[in-house]
Amino acid sequence: MRQKKFFLMLAGQIVAVLVVGGLIFIDSSTLERWFSEPTRFIQQDPECDLHVSTCTITISPTIKFELGITPRTIPLMEPLTFSLNYQGIDIQSLKGKIYATNMDMGVHRITLSLKEDGLLEGKVVLPTCLVGNMKWRAEFPLPKQNPDDIKDTIVFTFQTDI
Repeated sequence: MRQKKFFLMLAGQIVAVLVVGGLIFIDSSTLERWFSEPTRFIQQDPECDLHVSTCTITISPTIKFELGITPRTIPLMEPLTFSLNYQGIDIQSLKGKIYATNMDMGVHRITLSLKEDGLLEGKVVLPTCLVGNMKWRAEFPLPKQNPDDIKDTIVFTFQTDI
């Protein structure tokens, strides 16, 4: 009886060590990649500048998205309002992430909530960096219209100064 209890305790400790060790060596981005599904990224026209005007993504003749950021100067360390006008799709909110592409500035989560029919808004504060000229990518996964469809994610890019 004592031997059985000993081996059960030893097995439990080995499992615990393996789980903790696995969590130490596996980072969150790896876990996210393991559990994410295939995604089609649909990007704005690269010539569009969110400092000058809103940028549009057209998925089909009936489904369109138009993003604007205020203030248009897109200052760092100040609240930014992301306004997404949409048509042809039923959305109550969108959860997105914003991250720099030319330096690790962290991942900044943003939730765009329904402001009025056809308009989602959300706020975020982006960090500053001494290097400046940061290139940012805002990704918003769209809800699937059909479970068999591939997941669509709309992507907007912009740049900030120091």
